[in-house]
Amino acid sequence: MDQTPQPPPLMSEPPFVAAPPVMPEAPVPDASAPLPKWRAWVLLLVMAAYPLSLGLIGAHGQEASSSPQAMLPETVKELWISCGQNLGIFAAFFVLAWGVARPGKERLYLKWRNPFVALGLGIVWSIGLRILVAALVLVAVAGVWIWGHFHGQSPDAMEGLRPKIENVISPAALHNPLYLLMILTVVSFVLAGLREELWRAAMIAGVVGVLPVRWQGRRGEILAVVLGAIVFGLGHLPQGVGGVFLTGVLGLGLGGILIGHRSLWIAVLAHGFFDATSFLGLWAADRAGLLKQVLGG
Repeated sequence: MDQTPQPPPLMSEPPFVAAPPVMPEAPVPDASAPLPKWRAWVLLLVMAAYPLSLGLIGAHGQEASSSPQAMLPETVKELWISCGQNLGIFAAFFVLAWGVARPGKERLYLKWRNPFVALGLGIVWSIGLRILVAALVLVAVAGVWIWGHFHGQSPDAMEGLRPKIENVISPAALHNPLYLLMILTVVSFVLAGLREELWRAAMIAGVVGVLPVRWQGRRGEILAVVLGAIVFGLGHLPQGVGGVFLTGVLGLGLGGILIGHRSLWIAVLAHGFFDATSFLGLWAADRAGLLKQVLGG
């Protein structure tokens, strides 16, 4: 009998090997989905508390002081310290709100755009804001004058409606070239532009987040802009009634830029150029002696 070993039979099919289980992909968060209500409320309340507390504290300090001083110090060194303190306080509020709510880049309009386009739009919108504010101020002044004329109010009684620019900055300090340069750059574009527009974006996200689902679209953003402008104006209580009105109108325009272009950076540039040209105009008016007639000194 042949004892030669035979090769194993050929297998028509490969042996079955169990495939590894397919792990489901992690869901991609929807940037357009509304924030959980409680997170949105935290974002809204913390952001609203920031300007309101500063406005009330500043207004109380102005009233309690026998010789009110401008909120911005008059020397370069003190101005640097003041900017650092203000940015630090804002950072504490913002980090607290953002750490809880986590609104994301889309809701804060942080998407970067072409820098040249953003710069051009920022300049154009700063001019548009100037025209808007000037037109509404003229209408308000005319209305107040007509009301005072028919109700027997003297021009001195209308003084209380003037924006108290002297409570913000001492015009004489602007004659220091280094101080003026810092006002036109750091104060206008960082302390005012970046800080306040980042606040506005978070405020809008908070308001929209607490609204009903049917308000989550554009009309919800418009309502958020209006409410944000009111809070923004009240944050400038130390500037008097006129200052609250003026900054409230400015807040409406800047909020419109935010939701219209969906870009924080265009609003920051528009705000910065608006403030820088305002300070520059204040410097020029003081050098020409025009402010003495307005401020009475």
